[in-house]
Amino acid sequence: MEGVLVSAATGAMNSVLAKLAAFLGDEYKHARGVRDDLAFLHSELTTMNKALHALADADQLNELSKDWRDRVRDLAYDIEDCVDLSVHRLRGGGGGESGLAARMARVAKKIGSFRQIASQIQQLKARVVEVSERRNRYTLHGLVPTTSSDASSSTTKVDARLCALWTETKHLVGIDGPRDDVISRLVQQDDDVRMVSIVGCAGLGKTTLARQVYDRIKAEFECKAFVSVSQRPNIKELLLNISTQVGKSTNTWDDVANLVDNLREYLKQKRYIIVVDDIWSPEPWNFIGEALVKTSHGSIIILTTRVKEVAISSSSSHGGFVYQMKHLDGAHSKRLFYKRIFDCEEKCPPNFELASEEILKRCDGIPLAIISISSFLADHESLYHWNEVKKIISSPLPGNEYLETMQSVLALSYYNLPHDIRSCLLYLSAFPEDCEIAKNSLVSRWIAEGFINARPGENVYEAGLRYFNVLINRSLIQPWNEHYGEVLTCRVHDVILNFIVSKSVEENFLFLLDPSSLVPLQHSNCCKVRRLSLQGNYCQEEFASRMMPIKPHVRSLICSVDYTGFHPLSEFKVARVLDLDGCQSLTNNHLANIEKLVHLQYLRIRGRVTVLPANIGRLQHLETLDIRGSEVKELPPSIVLLQRLARLSVSQDVKFPAEGVSKMQALEELTGLTLFCQPGSFLKELGELTKLRVLVVYWKAYHARDSDEAQAEHKMSCKKIFTSSLNALDRHSLHSLDFVVFMERFLFDPWFLALQNLKRFGVESTPRMINIPSWIRLAAKLEKLELSKAYVTQDDFEMLGDLKALEYLALPCSDTRGSWLTISNHGFRCLKFAFLCNVLFMPDSMPNLKDLRIDIVLDEVGENDSVFEHLPSTLCRVNVDIIGNPPSTPRDVASELEEKILNNRMMAFASMAHPLAWSWSWHRQHLYVPYLYRFY
Repeated sequence: MEGVLVSAATGAMNSVLAKLAAFLGDEYKHARGVRDDLAFLHSELTTMNKALHALADADQLNELSKDWRDRVRDLAYDIEDCVDLSVHRLRGGGGGESGLAARMARVAKKIGSFRQIASQIQQLKARVVEVSERRNRYTLHGLVPTTSSDASSSTTKVDARLCALWTETKHLVGIDGPRDDVISRLVQQDDDVRMVSIVGCAGLGKTTLARQVYDRIKAEFECKAFVSVSQRPNIKELLLNISTQVGKSTNTWDDVANLVDNLREYLKQKRYIIVVDDIWSPEPWNFIGEALVKTSHGSIIILTTRVKEVAISSSSSHGGFVYQMKHLDGAHSKRLFYKRIFDCEEKCPPNFELASEEILKRCDGIPLAIISISSFLADHESLYHWNEVKKIISSPLPGNEYLETMQSVLALSYYNLPHDIRSCLLYLSAFPEDCEIAKNSLVSRWIAEGFINARPGENVYEAGLRYFNVLINRSLIQPWNEHYGEVLTCRVHDVILNFIVSKSVEENFLFLLDPSSLVPLQHSNCCKVRRLSLQGNYCQEEFASRMMPIKPHVRSLICSVDYTGFHPLSEFKVARVLDLDGCQSLTNNHLANIEKLVHLQYLRIRGRVTVLPANIGRLQHLETLDIRGSEVKELPPSIVLLQRLARLSVSQDVKFPAEGVSKMQALEELTGLTLFCQPGSFLKELGELTKLRVLVVYWKAYHARDSDEAQAEHKMSCKKIFTSSLNALDRHSLHSLDFVVFMERFLFDPWFLALQNLKRFGVESTPRMINIPSWIRLAAKLEKLELSKAYVTQDDFEMLGDLKALEYLALPCSDTRGSWLTISNHGFRCLKFAFLCNVLFMPDSMPNLKDLRIDIVLDEVGENDSVFEHLPSTLCRVNVDIIGNPPSTPRDVASELEEKILNNRMMAFASMAHPLAWSWSWHRQHLYVPYLYRFY
């Protein structure tokens, strides 16, 4: 953990030691008294840091040890704040006028700052001495370190078995019976609206069952929605979410009563299916149930809850029934457990069976417990470790047996994470319950916090992705939204979230400011609030007063609700992270003087902000700027002064400065570049960004006031300059290029021929079909190719199969011109993921394929019984979408087709190396969803 600047274990201690060492050789090298004090601080804090490491590896500490640990961490944060602000004061007055009076004034100011800093260092020294003496006065018991496995050595990729495992949980492990039972009972109901309330304890798979029923039958309904409620719901947001999903346009300023009335009126004559997931109390249902009219014949409502009283009252209001979730039986528990560790039950060594039986007995058929403990054991293949785990989770525990089991399982997983990855896990407590968390923005925030330690030859962002995948592989976060094999978003299960929230409070790591939360702002007398997450519903005045005393110490502010009571932002003097994504009411005034936050590294804004501050270029530590949720249409000229900016994300039609972008040499990712609204000088300098790795371009018309001829000339000029810059970027470090096309035509011009170093290329073509370009055969390093709405011929397929490095191929909504395409046995040797349309496999084709999605368009190619005859034996997951609009009854056609598919798959899958996760769906028409609107 030596390379990590900040962690939950040691606070900012590593960062402080590095800065004190730099300070000793910098401003104070001739100031003997202050230099001696700094040397003393450095020596004493080094020893304290070692003690903090020892304490971090102990899962049980007495109160004295906890108190000393908290005081030392808090002291480290205060010292770092003092050092950072001191450096800013000493170095911040170097510019301005050059006359004698001005120079004398700056010298006087510097002397004053120097004396103030010397006084603060004296005070900090006194605190260090007092904390050291406190430790010596009392004996600190409880330093019993446990063994910590090196999870950071995990591969940078998500364990392929795990993606199949989540699908296994959804489709194979005891879910088919309950799913079919629920559907059957819903069909038998005679009421206009049919309803089921699924009830059971946390971790049993209520949401999974609801999702399975929903996915199975949703194609038969005109309106559909799936919403999560959680413990502290915002009723208005819930109603807006349901309205949006069912296709009802809404006004965000409508109150709850209007939203209920409008939704009732809209659904009155429509068949709908709506899932209301994770209700904790009757109050939310009182509003939602009122909006879901009971006279919509054939409509279905599915509700999940862990509270039996809620299930009974809600189902009775709409004449529904209660479905009690059951624990997995022994056979299904074994299958889920062994699949995560050994790929299948038969591969378990005989000498491990006894330990596994006792572990499974303690898990009591709860899928979440089984997945959590098996993910931990997957990295510990010795029988000794298994027996130790068995002892830990089998110890007699008081209270609720289920909760105690989960606590022991999660504590075991937590304390066996490296310290730096523990910090990343605890940081997830900043997100609300049931929140979908974007991977890219999460990793950027980890970086800004100083949690990430890159290996030699690895950039810090790649290291952050590795940390993310470790947490997925340990099943501490759940992959949620996937984009053709790549996990884009994750979620945290309620039980795990409760665990990490309690750990965050215990470790004084992060605090939740929530009106319904019992977590206080000041956890103990010695600790200040360093990271703050705003959740729930707020009274602006009340929380503004509560936040006032803590602002000077807050390093991270995460706002998940529409709240602006923190104004002015300039009072967060030591802030590193400002994530204001929930602040829809944010305006230009709220950003006033934000340039004073000289240590800010991550800034994300949305709302009604139309102009960025003119002096934003003074944020010299800013590394991530995301303004996609705002109304900004032009970046200020000072943006080019952000020397450390690595990630910049903007909305469509945002205009960049004409000059100076070549100064932004730290820029690695640029998302949202609208090509034809940029000045040519900007596009020319774009090619000089030698570190730019990721570029997402909007290819769309720009509606200027110029004549059509002038616009056409500008477009040609932009295209020519951009071509040159792209080729220059390709020679430097560009490895990912995506186009989102809004114009009528998008042609692959010859200038693409030079792009031979790309590893990832994608085009999302919204208006019309495109052809696969012949130059793609020259992209020898291409690993990932995504082309939507493309014409695909057999020759195209042969060409793509010759790409030696290709691992991911996605051709959604492609047109095979009415023909089945044949996958030969000589191409695609490295392919792991494929999304294809109307394809037939030959023997031994795609020998490394793990994940397959197939669209079969019946209206184009008709039925073919050999579709699944030669599927690769390496497959872990298959998803089939059958699209057609036959004249007969949809359910009859679907049943007949399913029977044929199942018969074929039983023959095809008999030789599979391990159990296969299988799903299929049938649609009356092909609904196209643009794939490139990714979560960042």
